[in-house]
Amino acid sequence: MSAKMRLTLWVTFMVMLVSVMVLVFILVMNRHSLPEDPASYLVDVVIDNANDIEFDRGTFEWDELSVYKRGVYCSFYNTEGELLLSANKEDMDFSNVPFKSNQIRTVRSGDKDFYLYDLYVDMEVSGVWIRGVVLTDSHIGITDTIMRLTLILLPLILIVTFLGALLISSRTFKPMEKIVDTANSINDADDLTDRINLKHGPKEFRQLAGAFDRMFERLEKIFDAERQFTSDASHELRTPTAIILAECDRAKRKAKTAEDYRESIDHIAEQGERMSDLIEELLGITRLQQGTERYPLRKADLSEFVTVTAEEFVPADDRGMHMDTEIEEGIMCSFNASLMSRVIYNLLQNAYKYGRENGYIRLALRRDEGRALLSVKDNGPGIAPENMDRIWQRFWQADESRGSGGSGLGLAMVKEIAELHGGSVWAESTPGKGSEFYFSIPAEV
Repeated sequence: MSAKMRLTLWVTFMVMLVSVMVLVFILVMNRHSLPEDPASYLVDVVIDNANDIEFDRGTFEWDELSVYKRGVYCSFYNTEGELLLSANKEDMDFSNVPFKSNQIRTVRSGDKDFYLYDLYVDMEVSGVWIRGVVLTDSHIGITDTIMRLTLILLPLILIVTFLGALLISSRTFKPMEKIVDTANSINDADDLTDRINLKHGPKEFRQLAGAFDRMFERLEKIFDAERQFTSDASHELRTPTAIILAECDRAKRKAKTAEDYRESIDHIAEQGERMSDLIEELLGITRLQQGTERYPLRKADLSEFVTVTAEEFVPADDRGMHMDTEIEEGIMCSFNASLMSRVIYNLLQNAYKYGRENGYIRLALRRDEGRALLSVKDNGPGIAPENMDRIWQRFWQADESRGSGGSGLGLAMVKEIAELHGGSVWAESTPGKGSEFYFSIPAEV
């Protein structure tokens, strides 16, 4: 339950409780209060009882009589003065007071004064005395009752309200303490892998904790990508940098003709282009991992896109290989055209690089259980089983001595693009017979 709802329910409950208490006050006051002068009301109650009393077959019927009504106590006696029915308390004994019909008298019992009124009812075969009494200060008694109820109930309501609010607030804001402690722990230990993982508590705090966890996850990816980029760049740029410096030193010491200088410049330019391509690929993977660059997905005909892209593909070195395509028509997907063209290029370039000379490459696209499945197959030497999990790692290359040089980032890029599209990649290979790479993303119905 949300903190807002908890507090709302608690306030509603307390308002309802106070309303009930007010209602109880009204009922109590209505039962004990006199609507007019106590003596006049006393006479009215006694007369009402006289009108309602019945004598049938030698017995009195008491069902409709009021022995107590708003502070008035009534007693019933026979003609011999014997008590038949009474509502008087122990401290209200007036049996020694003689009967006097139709007279209001003031009598004292204990430390209190009462109005007393007697009325004789002649039932023909018998008779009955009705005696009613009421406190002379009934209104003061009502005030005392109100004060007693107030002094008892008001502190009780305040205590319950305070304890309830304290309990609700402590339970409500306890998750906030966990959020703060986890954030401080992450800050102090510099460990972005820690998470709040708030499973219980108010909805607002669970949403806040979830937002913090997503932020920590994003920061972790950013810092990991930064460290990875720094490590990769420093490792991979070391070789071309060393070659450039060596060529510069050779040109200064040994170059004597324009041809010598031109050769050194060509080597430097080649390494510079390699560094530029490497940096661009590293930045591309980093942007995909960090999500700092937006790659909107749009619904389009993937079959037509793959056909056009395959026709425009020009390998760095065809090595006498030919390409066959088998593309199922009308496969609609949500994809980013720029990234998808990169996937097709990288898979085809990888096949041309590691395929068998004068061999073949087969590019296929088909629908497979609600997904679009792109595959590229070659008949090269294949991949050893122990290396199947390593081919998606950055900078790993099966055999750098074969084919044209590469950065080793192509398949790593393909994997990142597949994950961005909600898809997956895998490979199957038989040593000596070739390899087939698969790229699968959701297809539109």
